[in-house]
Amino acid sequence: SSQSGSSAFGPGQSPAVAGTARRRGVMLRSGARRGGGGGIVDKMIPGYKDKIWAALPAGVRQHKVKSENDAFESSIAQHQKWQSLLLSWKSTEKGFAPSQKFRKPAVDWRRQMERGTMFYGRWYEGPNGTDYRPGNTHDRLANVREPFTDVEWEERKQHRSWDLMRLGYAGLALFLLYRA
Repeated sequence: SSQSGSSAFGPGQSPAVAGTARRRGVMLRSGARRGGGGGIVDKMIPGYKDKIWAALPAGVRQHKVKSENDAFESSIAQHQKWQSLLLSWKSTEKGFAPSQKFRKPAVDWRRQMERGTMFYGRWYEGPNGTDYRPGNTHDRLANVREPFTDVEWEERKQHRSWDLMRLGYAGLALFLLYRA
């Protein structure tokens, strides 16, 4: 039952062409479809929400608009509050940067290898690198003053504040006093 003498598919269109065109048009117009496209009431009474909105008193409408705007603006205000707080902490963060004054006076092993200053061995092995492998041994007790010349050794002896013998005698005296 067409009114203008054309078919139900449109003037001069076959059913296949009309179906393709209709799908393409629907895809261009369609938004997100959720739960039936507006509900049964919207299908029975088109535009009912606008009619209800127009029937509401002006005070209620103003309150509803103001509450939605305030909810939107409150999140912006909260963001601004957090942003100012975090930016103030950023200025404090600069004080946590490591100071050159207190840097570790050591060079990492990769830089030592590049510079040619890498020492292979342990600090207590001394300059000869005694690690107790056969053929690589060295008697460290042969010369206990080795790092120092005789003059330096005499100077070091003048700055001794406490001798191990004196410490031992003091410990023995305390022990005997305690037991007496």
